Amino acid sequence: MRKTSALARFWTVIFLFIKIFWAFYSLKFKKMWHRKSWVEAKKLELYVIEARRFRNTAVNLGGLLIKLGQFFSTRVDILPQLSIAELQDLQDEVPAVTYEQISQVIEKEFGRRPEIIFARIDENPLASASLGQVHKGRLPDGQIVAIKILRPGIDELINIDLHAIRRVIDLIKIFTDWEHFADLDAIYEEFHVTLQAELDYIQEGGNAERIASNNKDNELLIPNIIWDYTRPRVLTMEFMEGIKINDHKALKEAGIDFPGIALKLLQTYVSQVLVDGFFHADPHPGNLFVTAQGQLVMVDFGMVGAIPAELRQQLVEMAFAMVRRDYSEVVDYLKEVGFLRYDADNAVVTRAVTLFIEHTLGRENKPSSFDLSIFLDDLEILLYEQPFQIPANFTFLGRALGTLYGLCISLDPQINFLEVAKPYLDEIGPNKTGIWEIIKDKTSLWGTSLLELPPLMLRVLSRAERGELNIRMPLQGINQAISDNTRAIRIQAWAICLGCSVFSSAYLYSKQLWDATRYSLILAGVFFLLMLFSGRKTRTRRAPHPPVLVKKERR
Repeated sequence: MRKTSALARFWTVIFLFIKIFWAFYSLKFKKMWHRKSWVEAKKLELYVIEARRFRNTAVNLGGLLIKLGQFFSTRVDILPQLSIAELQDLQDEVPAVTYEQISQVIEKEFGRRPEIIFARIDENPLASASLGQVHKGRLPDGQIVAIKILRPGIDELINIDLHAIRRVIDLIKIFTDWEHFADLDAIYEEFHVTLQAELDYIQEGGNAERIASNNKDNELLIPNIIWDYTRPRVLTMEFMEGIKINDHKALKEAGIDFPGIALKLLQTYVSQVLVDGFFHADPHPGNLFVTAQGQLVMVDFGMVGAIPAELRQQLVEMAFAMVRRDYSEVVDYLKEVGFLRYDADNAVVTRAVTLFIEHTLGRENKPSSFDLSIFLDDLEILLYEQPFQIPANFTFLGRALGTLYGLCISLDPQINFLEVAKPYLDEIGPNKTGIWEIIKDKTSLWGTSLLELPPLMLRVLSRAERGELNIRMPLQGINQAISDNTRAIRIQAWAICLGCSVFSSAYLYSKQLWDATRYSLILAGVFFLLMLFSGRKTRTRRAPHPPVLVKKERR
């Protein structure tokens, strides 16, 4: 890892994100004088170039950038395979610090030299991560352990990177409308709190024991924490061997059942999120292993998420609505948990959610061309017109589930998320199949509607009386018609200007006014180009949604 001053590191991070952003954003202008095929080819080339730029910078600087790169290297659902291939090397490319530096951290924490505390420590690390690295060792009683030590000076690097990302967020808020989709300030605070907590190995040990206790009846393996040999910057745990969950070649050679592992991984997270309300929030391949016997091993509990009971109940009920394929109810729950504001168009959102869930999670009932066209139209309306937003307290959860989704479909592309969750939800959720439960639910719904109807009618009539009643309708067709008409008017205007310039050039030429003729022809050429560009259809796009988390549990 290259050593740089704090100021140089700060500006390196800032300019890294600016360069990546501009590389893609500038295509918006370049497409005006290039063919569509060139733009598409250039975009694919940029996915490789910019991913490589990010990887090289992350390897040189270390710290938070490596953690970000590792996260995106698992997002096969967001980035193309070209970028994934570049970023995947970050899982194993983190440069290790020397054993002399590591031994100094151990000595500072225990007040004694490592060789006095441990019977043996391998000088070559088993793994090197963005915040720390792991060495294999042996205790005086002969037990083989894994010793995780924080990198020296990592606190300062994290603070510099966080400060740089804070400035990047400020720039994003100035030059884009991404803050309409997410509370960027709140998400930044979540990252800040989480990363600071990851620097405390005492808390990480407590997280590991809590998740182990919650999963004691499952086949999930979690290493035991050796507390006598653990300090805030040194974590000693039981040593476990396994194959990385994304090492498909080694898994295949070991005869591991890929769909079976994907199923175990998904069920583990369903239990942690919906039942326990406390989950492992960093499921990248460096933290998930598979034993030769096909058991799932989970390590590194520095990043965890906690979900309040009320929110967890809402998520369970929303999951039941998905399983029942009651998508109008799913939209109601999306409003309750904060993903949609209450003035969203339920009909449009419901159609988009229906096809999205069926063909992304359910993978059933392949859409007809008519259904697909309706879905694309609805999705465009949803992104352009509907008040969709990302609650700040879903950032960790969204990150974990997004990474989980990428891992599961890489192991089993045919995995059906709803069918996997259905029997598990039947066990943990309330039984609402009885007639009295149905009557109770319907009665509650009718009662709520009757209570809400009078004040709603009063508000509508009052606004109508004041002349303030507005009717919302999808503007896609109207906007397209207005755009077509505007484009036609512009073409006609520039065509008239072009005609006048050509006739003027001919007249000036007949009068042998050569300089004036030359300028008039140049002006005609300008009008001709403007007429051509006015005839091009342009589409404006919103910025993509920033990735989505949940608060870190504090002891």
